Amino acid sequence: MTTKIAKREDTMFSNQSFLDQLFTEKNRQTGKGQIERALAELIASGEALAVMVGRSGGVLAQATLLHAETDTATLILDELMPEAENTRLLCGEDLLLWSTSTLPLGFQSAVIERLLWQRYGAVRIQWPDALYHLQRRAALRAVPAEAGGLALSLQRHGARSCDGLCVDLGAGGMRARIHAPSDYPMTAGETLASVQFSFQGKVYRVGAQVRYVEPVGHPRGTASQDIGLSFVQAPGALQEQIIQYALRCDREHLRSANR
Repeated sequence: MTTKIAKREDTMFSNQSFLDQLFTEKNRQTGKGQIERALAELIASGEALAVMVGRSGGVLAQATLLHAETDTATLILDELMPEAENTRLLCGEDLLLWSTSTLPLGFQSAVIERLLWQRYGAVRIQWPDALYHLQRRAALRAVPAEAGGLALSLQRHGARSCDGLCVDLGAGGMRARIHAPSDYPMTAGETLASVQFSFQGKVYRVGAQVRYVEPVGHPRGTASQDIGLSFVQAPGALQEQIIQYALRCDREHLRSANR
């Protein structure tokens, strides 16, 4: 019995840590169209959402979003599982709902009423005035899986090439840690002939622009600096590969956080 209680408390702590990260102002989106599309996708997927009844130290359960009633600005939620938790669904009770199967997203709501929907028990809840996305698909970032880091080479116009490692990457670019140039300093706005790296067994050479440059540091006696790069006309196949890789990393991270 003690083991089960401890495990439940660990799960609550992990989920609360995730929620503290998800429900922050920087991840808030209030666009009417964005909210409608996201809710429609959740309904179409039939995904079981995690539900917290009561925002602080609340009960964890699961339920599927069944229907969106745009005329009344309400949502129909299936009854909770485990079934015993449905007794907590009192009118006005706060709810947090979130999905982690693709891009982590969540929203806040409240119970309006219990009802029968298509002959089965369901719950009418408030339409959210905001959604919270942990990451946008186009801006997904992930740390390379290579144990020693993802090696890269920057080819510059009118200056020597620079070698370094990718710190994290996304479909639109990457953050890199390079050996500081000894001839001409790297500057924000500089256009590179190419950044060359290997990703998932294939070598890519992509045009890039330097977005920002951090001051030169000397860890372990070596002059290095962090820079941000945006890709210029990166192949669509590469961008989709990176997105899918980042999504996998997100799912694995969330699974490990909820163990």
